[in-house]
Amino acid sequence: MRKSLPLTAVLSALLVGSAFAQGTPEQRRACKDDAYKYCPYDVPNPQKTEACLRKYMQALSAGCRAQFHK
Repeated sequence: MRKSLPLTAVLSALLVGSAFAQGTPEQRRACKDDAYKYCPYDVPNPQKTEACLRKYMQALSAGCRAQFHK
C-alpha cells in the first residue's frame, strides 16, 4: 500500500521553485497531508508530486503553499 511508505521516501525530494533540491523537514511537514490528499497516486515520485501539488495550489494549506514561494 502506498500509505505505508515512509515519509522520507514519500517526499524526500519535493521540489521547490525550479531548482532540484532535497525536501527539507519543514517542506515535508508542510506538504505531507496535502500530497496524500490531492496527489496520492503521484507519491513517492517527487517530480510528479510537485507537478500535482502545483495544479492544486489554490487548495493547498497555507503552510504548503508557502513552501513553493520561497
